Amino acid sequence: KRQKEIIDLVAGEVQLRSKRALIEAFIEENLPKLKPSDNVIQAFESYWTDSKKEAFGELCKAENINPQELEKLLNHYAFANRLPREQEIVDSLNFKPKILERKPIIERVADKIKSFIDTFIEGMGGSV
Repeated sequence: KRQKEIIDLVAGEVQLRSKRALIEAFIEENLPKLKPSDNVIQAFESYWTDSKKEAFGELCKAENINPQELEKLLNHYAFANRLPREQEIVDSLNFKPKILERKPIIERVADKIKSFIDTFIEGMGGSV
């Protein structure tokens, strides 16, 4: 019953919608394993950090992005609250896309970076 209340609360919050799947997974996978003496907040933070690292690695691998460059873009977003520009995205890639391929690649990568930011950075008070 308590789990349903939490999930309903998350579903109602606009800012938490992008985080819903991760929060639900934490509740289903980790809450039953916790002892009454365990710190739920620390367990959640650990789970969140691990999930963030995993998603970061998957994004870099899937889009062939240099991890250090992506980290710079995310840190810049956290500092200046500005999404990466097209040229910054191209510069972060481990390859140089052909002129005709640039626009769809940039749009796809930009969408994935925005999704990563919405899920792991916005509203969480953290950075990479």
